[in-house]
Amino acid sequence: MKSEFKTQRLSVGFKFHQFCLIFLTSIVFLSCSEEEHSKEVAERIPSYSVDSLASALPELRAKSTGVFDPPVFIGPYFLEPLQGGDYIAVNDRLEQRILLFDEKGIYLSSAGGEGRGPGEFMGSILIHAGTDQELYGLDLRLNRITQFSVNQEKITYETSYTVNLEPGSWLHNIYVTQWGNFGVIRKNLNYSTGKEAYYLYKLDDSFNSVEPLFEMPGNEKLSLDGRSHIDHIVGQKALWDLDGEWFYHITSHDATINRYNLRTGETSVETFFDLAEREVTKEHRNHLIDFSSNMIRRFPGFRNVIDTVRVLPLFQELMVRDNYIYFVVFDLERSESTELIQLKLSTGDVHYANIPHKLWRIQASNGLLYGIEKTGDGEERVRIIELEDESY
Repeated sequence: MKSEFKTQRLSVGFKFHQFCLIFLTSIVFLSCSEEEHSKEVAERIPSYSVDSLASALPELRAKSTGVFDPPVFIGPYFLEPLQGGDYIAVNDRLEQRILLFDEKGIYLSSAGGEGRGPGEFMGSILIHAGTDQELYGLDLRLNRITQFSVNQEKITYETSYTVNLEPGSWLHNIYVTQWGNFGVIRKNLNYSTGKEAYYLYKLDDSFNSVEPLFEMPGNEKLSLDGRSHIDHIVGQKALWDLDGEWFYHITSHDATINRYNLRTGETSVETFFDLAEREVTKEHRNHLIDFSSNMIRRFPGFRNVIDTVRVLPLFQELMVRDNYIYFVVFDLERSESTELIQLKLSTGDVHYANIPHKLWRIQASNGLLYGIEKTGDGEERVRIIELEDESY
């Protein structure tokens, strides 16, 4: 009886030992399989260098088709295509106005003006065209949103909303969509270090915050005097845009695309291509020193910051329109051209374009690009660019 019991114990122990071996072998196999799969995925993602984009990617030919023709000199700072692409709204930071142009740059009408009254502005005006066909101007100084209607080529004041924010919070963008109102809010997390974060919020009908949806990393900061902080000149920055029901965001140092669906709450993380780190060369550092000469004179410790910079940003702007993503390549040398990477989301096709004009705040509408250009005499204007695929 004892012998039989002992045999049963040995049998159970042997089976348990076998189970453990099989289980551990499976774990190791699965781990190796996941590593091999990750390696295969990484190998399928094409990798490029910013310095060799022209030779590595198929190129789009950039052709200027004209410039905007405002009635008076303006200082444009933001551009916004309206739904349908028939109009382009431009803010004028000199006169605190919003001007309306057609897609060819012909001036149509304007609204606003400096002041605190209805339809007037006191600070930088961020413009948003809602899916309701209305135009919204966000006054960053007054924390006020002004709503305009656009009918028969005219802008008409409708109403205003004063936004209530928590201390240490700033509203950066608003989005009026068929799924409700949303906004990007920047929050100061640590006053002693300047650490911050951006949040996409659901907003109510008066543009006050309802609930945070997710967090984005804040811009990298540097200290000027131990008390005040500014964005690092070549530090990591958050870049974002909205196209349809999808909100896109990246960082200036990474091509990974993060998406959030306003309608469903679905999220995704995708990488269509990779860019190698842009290591700082001696020439780059000299450009940084020259670019920061005024700051170095005012704050001698600023030079130490320049000397410790190891990598440069990959991108300085992100723009998404009609299922295309445009990554504007960071330009340290301040050349007279603008490099960008175009990604077609439906196919994953990646193209390169070198626009022979120095543009910023680039927007797209009806197959055309619009960007703000500084002229040789210091004035600013809006230039229209057409991109053509030379492979056809």
